[in-house]
Amino acid sequence: MPKTVVAEARLRGRNQLTIPDAIAREAGIQPGDTFVVELGADEPETLRLRRVRSSYAGALRGLWGEDADAYLEAERQAWG
Repeated sequence: MPKTVVAEARLRGRNQLTIPDAIAREAGIQPGDTFVVELGADEPETLRLRRVRSSYAGALRGLWGEDADAYLEAERQAWG
């Protein structure tokens, strides 16, 4: 589990924000990653930055247990 890292960043001209090295390293952020920035009405002082997946391959791995093929075969058998 990632540790809590706090670092200061400054908004530059043209609304550019540089992610501090310590944060980028801990989060595994790479050049070219895409993010969604969220500002909630309930916390106007807090911005949330969420990385957008470039691929959803494997995103559901483990959902049906360790062996998806065995799960599917058992389901097929249950159908009769």
